[in-house]
Amino acid sequence: MISEELIKKMNMEMLQNVENAKQNGKKVGLVQGSWDLFHLGHLKYILEARKRCDYLIVAMDSDEKIKKRKGNDRPIIPEEERYEFIQLLNIADSVIVKEANEPKWNLIKSVKPDVLIAIKENYSEEQITELKEFCKEVAILPRQSESSTSDKIRKIMISTKGKQLKGTYEQVLAMIEEMKARVGFTDDLEEPLPMLFENLKDSTDVVCPVSTACFWNGKWYFGANHSDFNIPKYDIINRTELYYATTEHAEMNLLKKLGDVPVLNTPIWTTLFPCDKCMKVLIDKGVKEIFYLEDHPERNWSKRSHELALKNGIKVTQIHLKEEVLEDNQSVNYPDMDSFQYIYPPNARHQEQLDIMMNLEGQNKDPLDPEIIEQEILYMTDYWYISPNRFPYAGVEQQFLIIARNPIYKKEDITKEMWLDLQNIVLDLSAKYNIPGGALCFRFGDPALSGASLKRLHAHLIQPKEENQTKFTIGGHKMLKKGLVLKYFQK
Repeated sequence: MISEELIKKMNMEMLQNVENAKQNGKKVGLVQGSWDLFHLGHLKYILEARKRCDYLIVAMDSDEKIKKRKGNDRPIIPEEERYEFIQLLNIADSVIVKEANEPKWNLIKSVKPDVLIAIKENYSEEQITELKEFCKEVAILPRQSESSTSDKIRKIMISTKGKQLKGTYEQVLAMIEEMKARVGFTDDLEEPLPMLFENLKDSTDVVCPVSTACFWNGKWYFGANHSDFNIPKYDIINRTELYYATTEHAEMNLLKKLGDVPVLNTPIWTTLFPCDKCMKVLIDKGVKEIFYLEDHPERNWSKRSHELALKNGIKVTQIHLKEEVLEDNQSVNYPDMDSFQYIYPPNARHQEQLDIMMNLEGQNKDPLDPEIIEQEILYMTDYWYISPNRFPYAGVEQQFLIIARNPIYKKEDITKEMWLDLQNIVLDLSAKYNIPGGALCFRFGDPALSGASLKRLHAHLIQPKEENQTKFTIGGHKMLKKGLVLKYFQK
């Protein structure tokens, strides 16, 4: 692993070289990536970036940063080898390493490149607008190969570890039975739902089998997700991002069975709401309506996918086979609010917030576990990690969550070292984010008294807007806030 001292030295030298390049009238470009299992697409991408500037910086994610984003089995190639490989290509003027705890867009803000080179999946349109504050230009390039590193790794795993696929069918059947119980499946459901569940048996994804259907030319067509990368040539050419992470998604399998259909003006039925990448394909195909059974609202891809559907006028409808909700503070046969392990629903303030909490609770997962949380982690210390509040209070200029890294739920479990670390974090955040004043708020104990919606101990560092009063509630509730719906996910 490359030492922190060497990384800091490289960054300082790079910044000085960038300053010299700009003074000499050179156009500075920045391209970023993991560059794991370096392949032809990576090389073409960097070469395209090289064409757009006079001085090119290639930024490479550290091993720790990749593990945090892609899991403990990545990267395949350690950072020392990836760094040396890019250096030996001799196509970059500077090669630097990005650390895991680096603040958002820190390198971009430091370099202020004349051109930032990226692929379209890197940033949303709103983020590109924000980035133009720090970059003169954001150049969006298409992917330079038909498959990603993740896809190549998947193919290798399938070809070299075929024995592990034994028992897949039995595992998928067990997952299907779990889903049937979860959503309230019955034998008298209308088409295409019974066939949709039957088609789930064709999936080879033991983690999350998915089935998709549509009615086309007087016939129902179905697709399930599985490890088959024979996607139609039309979609390979036009949608290279279809080679996505782990498996061929159900929507892609469905389109393959339909053949070359330029416009699919018929509703899509699916057991799981399409990911953002599949949604782009469905938009291109002309789909205008989607019916779905389940979703993962806590996942970023789901949020992006819903935004894409809304933006493109696609009507989405969730099919509720089993109505188990608690509305307007009505009392029904639900577990005691105090019985939840990680959350306390009555203190939730937003429906999206409540859905995320309930979904993870139903999977026996702590929403504040640093390995689970979907929102950005700014950095970590020995005892805490820091994240922007995804659901900030009204009238707030800045609001940060300081969350216990380990599963700490009682104030008595906080050590002296943790308290000292918390103090240093407050000082550090205040300096780093220029917080002239505000409050450090820390709840503990019974959530019906503390007002906390999540039980893992955490603190709020809040800076209110000027001439504004921000209310931080101490004291909770016994029933849900009026208007919120408690969707109960069975464990």
